[in-house]
Amino acid sequence: MQNKFLYIAAAIVLALLPVLTSCGYRFTPVGGVVPEGMKTIAVPVFINGTNEPFVDTELTQAVVDEFLFDGRLKVVSLERADIVLRGKIIKFDLTALSYTADSHVQQYMVNISVNASVEDAKSKKILWREEGLSSVFVSSYPVALGDITATKIAKESAVIKACRDIAATLRSRVLEGF
Repeated sequence: MQNKFLYIAAAIVLALLPVLTSCGYRFTPVGGVVPEGMKTIAVPVFINGTNEPFVDTELTQAVVDEFLFDGRLKVVSLERADIVLRGKIIKFDLTALSYTADSHVQQYMVNISVNASVEDAKSKKILWREEGLSSVFVSSYPVALGDITATKIAKESAVIKACRDIAATLRSRVLEGF
């Protein structure tokens, strides 16, 4: 009886082997807009074209963290980089999402948009460019009436979430091409 079970199990594994090994989707070391052989990336501080302080450093750090976590490209200085990801923050919007019964804002939404490009560090040739890339997920924060500190902390958290969203999108565009 045990032999019959082993034969059935082996037959199932053999039958599924081609399906499991040939799904057609594979992660490559690099791809997307990154030419073959490129192994390093520099991410200079994004230019802040808005009036929102520190959003440039938050977004740049989120992008660097995203590439460090992914690990397919090593983040290095401009002098040592194969490619350079440059960006400019072109929009920082706070939109009221909800109001209290007496017309005070109860919740805001944060939306950030950037222009970004990837260039070959040696030839300075632009490999990819996208304008108006925005955070996709709604990053909102509540307004704590009478508690400015809590509202400020909530806003900073929403900004960080919006920056992480853009960073993930940039990594995906650069490494996977979508």
